[in-house]
Amino acid sequence: MKVIVSDVIIIQDNKILLVQERKQKAYGLWNFPGGKVEADETPEKAAYREVKEELNVELVGASLLKSYPYRISGVDFDLKTFIGNIKGDITIKADEIMAYGWFSLEQIYLMKDQLRGIIILEQARDALRS
Repeated sequence: MKVIVSDVIIIQDNKILLVQERKQKAYGLWNFPGGKVEADETPEKAAYREVKEELNVELVGASLLKSYPYRISGVDFDLKTFIGNIKGDITIKADEIMAYGWFSLEQIYLMKDQLRGIIILEQARDALRS
């Protein structure tokens, strides 16, 4: 079985938004806003939902950047990465997210040991090139 996950890359002033996870399995690690696609939704709808849930802002103009297949602990994932903008002031969902920040690609490289997965570097590079 393949798990489908949607995440969103938001870029402002050449910096990328990352969120610091509070969930036990990824506690303290940095990631893009996102999560599992639910049975009744498309990957795009999941991207909009997750940004609203985690950041309390509206995602606007989202488009699919790329799909990234990967495998963790014997589970196959299909990561659907979107690029979009946000409207509103960020207010994090405290039970899921500890913090958020805007980071340059160089800063993300320096914090690679604090990322939820090394794939985040590839996603960030791809997003900045697009």
